[in-house]
Amino acid sequence: MESSLSEGSCESPYSSDALSRSIESGLSQSPSGSPHCCDAPFCSIGIHPWDLTAENSERLCDVLQRELERRKSENRPCVAIGEAGLDKLAAAPMELQVKIFERQVALSEDCRLPLIIHCVKAVDELLAVKKRLAPLQAWIWHGFRGKAQQASQLLRHGFYLSLGEHYSQEAMRAIPASRLFLETDESALDISDIIRRAAEVRGVDAECLQETLRENVQKVFFKR
Repeated sequence: MESSLSEGSCESPYSSDALSRSIESGLSQSPSGSPHCCDAPFCSIGIHPWDLTAENSERLCDVLQRELERRKSENRPCVAIGEAGLDKLAAAPMELQVKIFERQVALSEDCRLPLIIHCVKAVDELLAVKKRLAPLQAWIWHGFRGKAQQASQLLRHGFYLSLGEHYSQEAMRAIPASRLFLETDESALDISDIIRRAAEVRGVDAECLQETLRENVQKVFFKR
């Protein structure tokens, strides 16, 4: 079935895999054909550029707003907005992508929630939005695979970077521990294996890195 919004869950706020679980696309369609969200205790929800069209953009924005309000009223608020972002390989025109992305940035700011970013070949456009809107909430770049130079550029602009199974080792070593997340999205590996591999690349103890990741999750996603 077609998925209209992106949503995913994380089992525990103290799990070092909380970021990856929060960005897995998990929204399905109900039998009636209307989007609905899972009942996970912690989740993110957002409009992914892959699912965006001129015909459905307003409906998706309405659904996103309603789902945020529903979970808040049930005392199970979302811990992030996203995935949201810009993708030059997606079918939706960039002008529409930017418009809907900016609305999600506004939601992130209004709800005081971090924003999980999906970005493909649109770094300049993304940074232009960030500069124009000057958001206060954390932006987490999901699935970062860029080189160390791009990592440094994004870090200067205040991003957190989330890396999975595949990445530049030079980039992995360039990211301060306080700005790092690890994820299992698009990987069959367990998060413990991702952490162990990252620790080897960074030349640190795996348990220490896992504790740092837990602290990052707590600081960014459960700060209230």
